[in-house]
Amino acid sequence: MRSLWMLAASFFFALMGAFVKMGAADFSSLELVGYRSVCGVILLGAWIFATGRTIRTPYLLGHFKRCFIGTFSMSIWFYSLGRLPLATGLTLNYTNPLFMAAIIAFLAFRKKEGVPWGLVLATITGFVGVVLMLHPTIGAGQTVPALIGLFSGLLATFVGLQIRELARVHEPTWRIVFYFTLFGTVWGFAGHLIVSGPFSPLSLQSALPLIGIGLSATAAQLCMTQSFGVSNILVASILQYTAIIFAALFGFLFFGDAIAPDELFGIAVIAASSVAATFFIKAGRKP
Repeated sequence: MRSLWMLAASFFFALMGAFVKMGAADFSSLELVGYRSVCGVILLGAWIFATGRTIRTPYLLGHFKRCFIGTFSMSIWFYSLGRLPLATGLTLNYTNPLFMAAIIAFLAFRKKEGVPWGLVLATITGFVGVVLMLHPTIGAGQTVPALIGLFSGLLATFVGLQIRELARVHEPTWRIVFYFTLFGTVWGFAGHLIVSGPFSPLSLQSALPLIGIGLSATAAQLCMTQSFGVSNILVASILQYTAIIFAALFGFLFFGDAIAPDELFGIAVIAASSVAATFFIKAGRKP
């Protein structure tokens, strides 16, 4: 059940979000994108060289589309995440299962195929849990960052679809992630120089969140790419909701964010929707 890789991806993405929030005061959003990506380039590049693999591919256009959409989505998400509570920022980014369900249902209806209503219901139920996790609502002055975070969630849907297309032509997970991190490194560092000028000063204390971002993000990308390669992309997408559970836990541990009773109920709803979605894999339903 390769879609269960998304559980690991959700854990690492939530951990990355915590590190991003720690480093948001010292670095710009584009700097964080650059530092987040360069770690993957170094680690994967060294592994590719050591094992004699190659980054040559006949699908450069597909990689470019995945890289551009994913990096732009990540950039605006980092921006919103630094201006919103951790759980809120992650929740808005992980609205993409709703968009994914809408796209799959629309395509199935247009092709006159069976709409996977069970998975659609699981998606909506999971989002109910997400809404419960958002209490209290977005504060004053946070509307624009929230809308940007929501748009990032929409773009993340197309990232999943593009990864699936690359997986269908048998592009390996490591190559997809390597090109993404390489693109993100150039985008982040060059973009910061153009937009903001010189890089922010580094210190031992400020570098620790950057290391955490790089390691957790690389692990998350590998797990997510492996997960989206499955035939049932909606199930993998639904499992992304579990990132909200991890985000609430990290918010409590790292930032002292309280977990209210209704948020605990939301956690239970998200967990139940994720478990229900996995049963559709066993039932053989493949949207």
